[in-house]
Amino acid sequence: MGTSYSSTFPVAPPADPDDPASVAQHDQAAFEQVERMLCHWDRPHRRSYHWMITLDQEARAIELSQRCQAVLPEDGLDLIPPESLHLTVRRFGYVDEVPIGKLDTAVATVSEHCQGTSPFHLHLLPLAGSPGALRLSVAPWSPLLSLHRAVSVASGYEEAEPLTLYRPHVGVAYSSRVQAPAPFVAAAREAQSLPSAEITITELRLVELHRADHKYRWRVLERLSFAGETMP
Repeated sequence: MGTSYSSTFPVAPPADPDDPASVAQHDQAAFEQVERMLCHWDRPHRRSYHWMITLDQEARAIELSQRCQAVLPEDGLDLIPPESLHLTVRRFGYVDEVPIGKLDTAVATVSEHCQGTSPFHLHLLPLAGSPGALRLSVAPWSPLLSLHRAVSVASGYEEAEPLTLYRPHVGVAYSSRVQAPAPFVAAAREAQSLPSAEITITELRLVELHRADHKYRWRVLERLSFAGETMP
């Protein structure tokens, strides 16, 4: 039987979204309270446009994800391969609902925002989870919240501040069925002894996303570089 779940997890944001330790502790504590894992693939899916930070070329992110995967139980999970590693900023819309003109206008608006955005460092922290996945915590959130706000405005969404609904993370494995969380919580605790990884984010991408064989696959439509002042 299919079960749905909210994409906003944890429900409340961390005390300090820009402090790696605060974010990691908050995510871990929330995962400890999960009563059961759900099947990630039970969620409905249609081909869609997404604003994403793709990590398939980030060696440090790939290495950390694979080290985390090595301590996870072999059963009940679909591991995320390097070519599918990503951080979602926001879904733009479904392909069959978004007119090309609206897409072009949004790209122009977001591109202007990215021109004034500086590249930023992002810490990837092992390991926590949600009801449907095992995932790396990330910090700081501020540059990601800014991107979320920009793409939301460009897409015509009128809603609350990103901090009320956006929970940045990088998935490393999806739960493939409804199951007890204990083995995954234990594995996440073990993975927390691994060192975090720091990467530099230099661009935002618009992709056309689809799902196949328990994996997400995408085609990059636009690469929007951050052209603001260079980091120290």
